[in-house]
Amino acid sequence: MLFDLHDIEYFSMTYVFTQDDDDDIVCEYEQTNAATQVAADGLSVTFTLKNIDTREDNEDYITSLIKEADDEYYLKSTYFEDEEELYPLNVEIFDEEVRFTSAGEGEALYLSGFFA
Repeated sequence: MLFDLHDIEYFSMTYVFTQDDDDDIVCEYEQTNAATQVAADGLSVTFTLKNIDTREDNEDYITSLIKEADDEYYLKSTYFEDEEELYPLNVEIFDEEVRFTSAGEGEALYLSGFFA
């Protein structure tokens, strides 16, 4: 295990859709007040994010799960069309955070977990 999921206190996510005219669409999400929930085996963490780009009364929440298997990390989220599919993540570890990334054609996801 590269790091302990119990050490992550807070998540934020940025999703970038690259446009042909260089006018990218950026969606930003922040963790709600609910705490992260680490599974008993310590191999997955569940958390809820809210779209911070929308009005206060908009209930645009997504639930996400990061799962670790053999030092590889995967994301499952209600954000995606297939919310049961596990998407592979690249991982970078810094002093105060771990950054998970996933990039496809014309889009990129940046998910940051901040250490307690």
